Amino acid sequence: MTDEFKDRIFQGARRMVIWGEPRADVIHRLEVNGIPSDEARQMYERALSERTSLLRTEAFKQTVQGLGLLIVALYFFFRLVEGAGTISRHGVSAILLTGFFGTWRFFKGLFGCLFARSREGSLADAEDNDEEE
Repeated sequence: MTDEFKDRIFQGARRMVIWGEPRADVIHRLEVNGIPSDEARQMYERALSERTSLLRTEAFKQTVQGLGLLIVALYFFFRLVEGAGTISRHGVSAILLTGFFGTWRFFKGLFGCLFARSREGSLADAEDNDEEE
């Protein structure tokens, strides 16, 4: 079996992992294409680690965005408290909204990093969900 053929088979298995196919289906597909069982498991683990890395990268971006929004909200809150005799409702609402959204993004990203390996489903679906939010 040539390296080029193995690479093509791995690319197909990688796509299956990225689409969220079950482990047994991916390994079965590799074995049907002539890959020994041990090597099939190694290929699956390599594809799964790539998927996990992609998920963690996206989750880390969300964590940083959330942290940035929290910092902005805290900055404006302290500026509002120290300098204003009168506090407008719109200013407080904007600060609270920014703070809540930042907190939500921060924790969503944090839990996304922690649980990336166990996340099910296609990466395309995960990216679509993040764009909708």
